Amino acid sequence: MASLNQEQLKILEQTRQRLLHLTQSLGSLSNSINQSDPLPPWSSLQSQATIISNNLLSISHLLTEHQELLSSIVAYPTPNFPGRTESTILHQLMRTKLEPRVEEWVARGRNVARHNTASSQIRAQQGAAGEGETVRLSVDELLDLWHWAPIAANMEARRRDWGGDYTLEEKEMGVKNVITGLKRQLDEGDEEEEEEEEEEEEEEEDMQGEEMEVVVGAHTKAGGGSGVEFDIARGSSHIPSKPVAPGMPLDDIFRFMMTGAPPRPR
Repeated sequence: MASLNQEQLKILEQTRQRLLHLTQSLGSLSNSINQSDPLPPWSSLQSQATIISNNLLSISHLLTEHQELLSSIVAYPTPNFPGRTESTILHQLMRTKLEPRVEEWVARGRNVARHNTASSQIRAQQGAAGEGETVRLSVDELLDLWHWAPIAANMEARRRDWGGDYTLEEKEMGVKNVITGLKRQLDEGDEEEEEEEEEEEEEEEDMQGEEMEVVVGAHTKAGGGSGVEFDIARGSSHIPSKPVAPGMPLDDIFRFMMTGAPPRPR
């Protein structure tokens, strides 16, 4: 392929800038969720989601408009490219196939696009024939939809294995590479040890509640009165109970569920 002219280089620069804006928007949303305490309000999250949606729409229009150019461009390194120090970037530029997950996303997106395009054409034809009347689903189409939806949702849930500890993507990536936020390994014996400690604490509390008063001495009443007085003491020293830790805020619980970040000390 011949060298690119100024107009083609301008298109590549526009694509790079819009991808950069999308990356920054995604990073801003991720940081606001991971670092904000408490979590950002819904209005802020909705605003960031709108910005990301607009960036995706802009990139989609740009790629569609210049599809022929972008699909015909071939990347190759020049002798001046630092291949040893920038091998990661070089491999990404020279990659000719998409990653398996990305390839699956693209295939599903194209199927949805074809289905939506065909449905739009049919509705446009029906709308033109009916002079702009709104096309509604028939009773049979609604029954088919309600029959298909629960089965499809069940299959999607089984495919993603939501009932397990890891998603399908995390299993494909490797369970060892998943960042869970835990700083120690959880052993099966931990629960038994905790139960034993709780039982011991309960026994100690029972013993403290059952302390007996013991007579340690006797002497005559002050003032010369008749009779004696006894000195009473506890059988054992009183052990104050341990202070109860405050409950974990709901925001910390949600943040741990969404990101795996450990709760911050308070």
